[in-house]
Amino acid sequence: MSEQKSTVEQILKMMADNLGEEPRPMVLISKILPEWIPKQAQERRFVFDLPHIPAKYKHLIMIGVTAAVSSHLCTETFIKIAKRAGVTNEEIGEAIIVARFALSSTVFASATEGLEYLVKEGKKEDEE
Repeated sequence: MSEQKSTVEQILKMMADNLGEEPRPMVLISKILPEWIPKQAQERRFVFDLPHIPAKYKHLIMIGVTAAVSSHLCTETFIKIAKRAGVTNEEIGEAIIVARFALSSTVFASATEGLEYLVKEGKKEDEE
């Protein structure tokens, strides 16, 4: 039995079982670059095997990040997986609110140089 073929099929089935439906992006990429599918599963295992952050929090982090970067399909996918793993609606809602706060806060950091310029220019105007 070809390990690459059986591994891809098994992994896609595991992904579907975990999600509760076909993982469309993974199915599509498996038709173009099937060798990526085992790598994707390996990386997921690696992340969930890391010992310091509980799985529930990892699910919530993934939801927050995908929501913050406006990946609609990934956000929905990670929400479905999190729900199947026992994460509550309220926990998911809070993760999205936290992500919104973190993302909105980056506006200040992005504008730091411009704000410094305005403050410096304001001091020059006051001196004139």
